[in-house]
Amino acid sequence: MAQDLDQGRVQFEQQPRNTDERELQTGTCEVCGNEYEGAFYVIAAGQRHVFDSFECAIHRLAPVCEHCNCKIIGHGVESGGHFFCCANCARHAGVSTVADHV
Repeated sequence: MAQDLDQGRVQFEQQPRNTDERELQTGTCEVCGNEYEGAFYVIAAGQRHVFDSFECAIHRLAPVCEHCNCKIIGHGVESGGHFFCCANCARHAGVSTVADHV
């Protein structure tokens, strides 16, 4: 599965399930240091990252709202190269041309 994120291409690669290959390709999460045979790789903006959970991937890769500082794991709002978790935060930061879609 792959999707475009920011201007880099993001790719997810699941570890192989073959026993011999698992022993050779157990990954160590770059955030928490857990060594895990179910680790996965994310290639973002040309850099390869290894994680043991989506929680760690979000911690490392998700953009941060410039108003409230939360991690943006949904659609978010971008205006002029600035990222916000929602239109409300964007408005508080002075962006007047945004709206949440319901």
